[in-house]
Amino acid sequence: MKQYGHQTTGAGVGPVQRPGAPTGRWYFVVTLVSIGFLAAMPFWHAARSLGRPGLVRLALIYTALDAFLVVLMILTPPNNPDGTSGNETISTIGGLTVTLVLIAACVQLRGLRREVYGERSVVQRPVHPAVTQALAAREQRAESRRLREQDPALARELGIGRPDLGRGYADGGLVDLNTAPAAVIAQVSGIAPAHAEAIVAARDARGGTYFNLAEVFVDVALPPHEQEQLHEHAVV
Repeated sequence: MKQYGHQTTGAGVGPVQRPGAPTGRWYFVVTLVSIGFLAAMPFWHAARSLGRPGLVRLALIYTALDAFLVVLMILTPPNNPDGTSGNETISTIGGLTVTLVLIAACVQLRGLRREVYGERSVVQRPVHPAVTQALAAREQRAESRRLREQDPALARELGIGRPDLGRGYADGGLVDLNTAPAAVIAQVSGIAPAHAEAIVAARDARGGTYFNLAEVFVDVALPPHEQEQLHEHAVV
């Protein structure tokens, strides 16, 4: 039996993890090594990379906290000769602030690091040619449907939905349920020949015209997977 369809060649590409790609661990290194004094730096980097206003506000908050820590450090008097702090209150506030900044920053940076570096850590890998072919055919079907809606006369001239006419236009695998023979309907859509014949018989009984697929499904009882096939390949 003659095969109707749209074919393409070549393999596509898809994402795969790239060994040695940047992971954004420096976010945590800068924050922890600086004891929170540079905690704002990763947030400014994330804000610039992702372009979200909310991240700018977050970076400003951490900038203010960093400045507060610097002020506390300046205000803290030198230690007493016995090794105790010159001002226990300021030291306590400073210690608590550092702890809170480190914990909060590390928690928030976990998600931001993945957002910023997740897409950068992928490269392309080959995809099976059959997948590429199927996706290309689906795209061509969508384009052929649009052409059919916008210019029905041109679509008829090109033979969209009628591959058996041999007009030379590759529509991606469409079949016109209102005009195509049963054998072509079965071949293009992949439904059982008996069901394709039933569609043609019902079409003739109603005067030769379906206005939508819902009418087809009312006239002919089709299993769910064949209904899906018609949704993918049929035009009326």
